[in-house]
Order: sequence, then structure tokens, then C-alpha cells
Amino acid sequence: MKIRNTKTIKENALKTTSFAFLLLIIFSAFNFAGQMPDKYKRKRIGEGVTLLIPDNFVEMSDEEIATKYFTPKRPLAIFRSPDRKAELGINSSIFEWGEVGLESEMNMELLKGFYKGAIANSFYEKIKFLNEGEIINIGDREGVLFEFIGAIPEDPNAIINKGGKSRYHQVLYSVYNGKVLIVNFSVTGTDYTYWQEHATKMVTSVKI
Repeated sequence: MKIRNTKTIKENALKTTSFAFLLLIIFSAFNFAGQMPDKYKRKRIGEGVTLLIPDNFVEMSDEEIATKYFTPKRPLAIFRSPDRKAELGINSSIFEWGEVGLESEMNMELLKGFYKGAIANSFYEKIKFLNEGEIINIGDREGVLFEFIGAIPEDPNAIINKGGKSRYHQVLYSVYNGKVLIVNFSVTGTDYTYWQEHATKMVTSVKI
């Protein structure tokens, strides 16, 4: 009798654990689905630049940007997903590139080589290029599209070392008002396969 009761208890515990695990999977799936873009709206950024932004993305405030990014030049805009894992940033370079009004005549191979080197020498410990620089048409001019995963180095001062993380990027560079326009989508590396199609839609939707 005792053996039978013990067996029954184990079976019930196993069923309860399995059910709880199933609920966790279902909840996680619904929670992740809630982060993915469903609808887009075209939004004007700065002067003469528009692109598609997911309806559920939130524009980051000046305080949020200042807290997360230590940069003397504020980006034109940064939008984030509800769970804060994915971001779409729009910015322009601090230096000049070419002449205003001659954007359609800019040498994209030169731009491609410059920014491929800049990406390779960024703060990431290791870079894996998925697209090493594709020259694409965006309206009346061209741009260079990169796709890569960057490995974030481990923190040597951490008490508990959880291992390095990674971040996925799709970045478009083009010339805008004599400077370089930068459209950068990024998300945690573990989630990037779910975001690739959406990222391409956002980044390549830019109109100048």
C-alpha cells in the first residue's frame, strides 16, 4: 500500500511539473509574439527622412538615451520594442561626406570600405558578418546594407561570470545633406532569426 501511494505521488508530481512546463512554454510563446511587429507606420525623422516604424515600438526619451548611451551627439531618434530587447536607431555622422545636392553621385564602394572597417574595429570582441556590405537602391540614391552579429566581451570584474553575450545588427549607410545617414536595427543575438525579415523591412524602408 505504501509503495502504491509513493508511486502515485511521484506520478502526480511528474504530471504537475509537466503541466507547469507546458504553461511556461505557452506563456513564453505568447509573450514573445507580443514583441513582434504586426503593423507599421511611416514616421518622419528629422528633416526629409521617413521610414517604417512598428506600431508597438516606443520612441526613447532623452533621459533613456542619455542613461544607456554615453555620446556627446544625440541620435536623431531611437525606437525600442516593448521588452527593450530590439532597437531601431537613426543618426547622422558628425563629419561631412561629399557635397550637398550630389548624393546620387557618391561612391558607395568607398563608403562600404570605410564602414566595414569601422564595424570590424568596433567595441565588439568578435564580428561575424552575414552581409559584408550590399549596395542597394533607396529612392534617388544608393546605400550600403550590412548585417552582422557582434560578440560582447565578458566583464572581467563580474562576481558571477555568465559568459559573453551577442547582438545582431542590420545597418544601412547612405549620404544625406552632406553627411552619412545611419539606420541601425539591433536585437539580442539569441532572438535574431525571428527579427531578420522585420529588420530588413524597417531598415530598407528609409526614404530621403
